[in-house]
Order: sequence, then C-alpha cells, then structure tokens
Amino acid sequence: MPTLSDRHAVVGEIGPTHLRFAVADIDELAMDHYVNFRTAEFDSIELAIDAYLTSLQDRPARMSLAVAGDVAGGQARLLHHPWSFTAKQLHDAFSIPTVSLMRDIEAVCRSVPLLTQHDLLRIGEAMPPRVGPKAILLVERDVEAAAAVPVGPGWKAVLGRAGDISFGAEDGDELLVLNSIRRGPGRMVLRNVLTSTGLAGVYDALRQHAGLSASAWGVSEIIEAASLEEPDPHARETLQRFATWLGRLAGDLAAAYGAEGGLYLAGSLPNDLRNVLTEGTFAASFMAAGGPAGFASTVPVHIVTASNVALRGAALALS
Repeated sequence: MPTLSDRHAVVGEIGPTHLRFAVADIDELAMDHYVNFRTAEFDSIELAIDAYLTSLQDRPARMSLAVAGDVAGGQARLLHHPWSFTAKQLHDAFSIPTVSLMRDIEAVCRSVPLLTQHDLLRIGEAMPPRVGPKAILLVERDVEAAAAVPVGPGWKAVLGRAGDISFGAEDGDELLVLNSIRRGPGRMVLRNVLTSTGLAGVYDALRQHAGLSASAWGVSEIIEAASLEEPDPHARETLQRFATWLGRLAGDLAAAYGAEGGLYLAGSLPNDLRNVLTEGTFAASFMAAGGPAGFASTVPVHIVTASNVALRGAALALS
C-alpha cells in the first residue's frame, strides 16, 4: 500500500463504546477519511484498525491514538472494556514506523488552547479573555481533568485523576442519594456520580426513594423524560442535581488550577446536557464554588461542542 508524506497520520479516539478514525494533516490539522465505528463490532483493536486502513488508498506512516483509559510506557488499557495493547504491538501488526498512545484527556487538553468560538458554547455571562491556565473536564463514562498551562509560546498539558477524587454530600438529601448509589464499602468517588452511569444511578435512587422500581434507563431516556410537557419529576431532579454537582466540581477545579484562561467541559455528556447546563443551575453552583474569595465567578466557562477535539489533540502530539 502506498504511503502519504510524514506530515500525515492516522489519528484515532479509542473508547469503550465508539472508535473514531481519520487521516490528519498534522500541520494544518485538516482531517479526511473520517469514520465512526462501534467498539462492540470488533474483537480486538487490531481488527478495528485493519478495517480502517483497508478503506484507505494511501497509508500514512504515523499513527496517534487517544485512549479512554490508562496509558503508561507505551501500553494502553481501555476502561470499561477488556482491551489492552501496546504501541509496539500496533507497530508490528501494521508496519507503521511511528505509533503514539496517550490518554484521551491529554489529547483534549492539547487541542483546547487552539479552539475557536465556533467550537464552543458559552455558559453564563461573557467574560473578557485572559491569559492563564485552562482547566478541562472530560465527562463521559469516566470523569477526567487536566489543565493546559501556558509555557513560553506554547502550552503544557498537566493531567489529573479526577475520577479518583472523593465525592462528599453537602446536606442530608444528598447523603441519602449518594448512599443509595454507593457500591460497597469505601469512599464514594467522582466516577461513581459524575458520569453517564452515575447519572442513571441517581435517577434510579430517586425513584426507589419514591417507592418505584429501578428503570434501567440511560442518559437519553432521562433527558427526554425531563423535557416532556409534563416532565418526570425524578428525571428533572436528577438533571438538576447533576448540574449542581458538576458545577461544584468545575468551580473547585478552576480554583485549584488557577484557571484564569477558562473552564472547558468536554465529552459527550456535557453536550447531551447542554440545555440543562446553560439554564442557570450549573452556573450558580460553579460561581459559588472555589472558596469565599469568589475566584470561580471570574472564570469563563464553555462546553466544547466540536466532536473531533481528541483527534486534533492526537494529531498535535505528532507535530
């Protein structure tokens, strides 16, 4: 198979439910040959990549993948899915000279400083742009955090482990809900609450407190039920609680990172919830967080609406 110039690369976003691939010009960040596969359609990462490469007339000599999981020492382990693989494994399987692996939050963090207003939806009041760290929350099946910190003419990605942060209740009602979704003894952590599975768990907890059975609904069904002309009160309360809790976390992270450059909500869940997050509850919770000095009230907040930010970040890792 012919190869493209070394300024082109296969870039990918590897998640537990979806796989996105494209061919990127790593100088211009232009992309084509975009595909979106379901992860469940493939028994291995090699089969998924082979299906994509087979569709290309020319094969780039470089590959960069953003993985929704843990990446260390050239080895990746996907969360919420049994795949694990190494850069060497993919190099050997496809004879691609350069293979780069990174966490998806790192890829998103790399691309955020280059986003334009066309890629963003503002939450709350417009704030004058300021130079400073940009805090990023990636919320999907897991919750991840990072900061893009200005260093000289560029940016440095500082990665966190938000999913492992303890989540505490602020009043008796919150404690009741959290105890209902607690999975065994030990700490309640953010990935049990501020994720798509956490949101569904809160909804079922509220139903059970009202004497109803669990629903087995996912995010889309809960959002739809909350938006009916006569909304499901438990769905509505679930979304309001989620917006409050996410705003609280976002405000605390903005303060912790000193995020004068803004707070950015990325991932599928903030986009699914954009109507809820822009109606006021999130903004009020965000501005009240971060301590009595009111730092968070000066931080601009945006939802990242562009769907290819992880692919852009994967390309930037090779530039």
